[in-house]
Amino acid sequence: MFTKLSSGYKIASPGLILSLLCFFLPWVLQSCGNQPLQEYSGLQLALGNGGGENGYNGNPFVLLTFVAIFIILYFAIQSSRRASLTARDGYGVLGTSALVLLFLFQQYITTPDEGVNREVLPGLWGYVLGWLLALIGGVVNIVQRRK
Repeated sequence: MFTKLSSGYKIASPGLILSLLCFFLPWVLQSCGNQPLQEYSGLQLALGNGGGENGYNGNPFVLLTFVAIFIILYFAIQSSRRASLTARDGYGVLGTSALVLLFLFQQYITTPDEGVNREVLPGLWGYVLGWLLALIGGVVNIVQRRK
């Protein structure tokens, strides 16, 4: 099936699989105020750690970035079955990837608020790299579709 994929999906699919794996790795060391740094994976940032007032409640947008991986992989499977590219295969992948990357940069890679200590770990960089590959794959799908 991998040989039937468009060139764009041949770039995006491995990137999304990398993001899928990195979602479960540690993303950040973070603390508020004088508390000790705690390690959070993408899963923990999405769902929270279950603590009431003192705990982290999770971020539904992180969970949406994870769900988007499966949606784009589904697009890749459908594209290989059709043996053609639609606008969704180019602009949908490009737009989704751009939104995910904007969110990740705004939320975790920019300078944190005052009183928040954050250290970015390799899991988040791998997740971002995977989404960058998906973004490039979306651009390649657009170019390939126009030919």
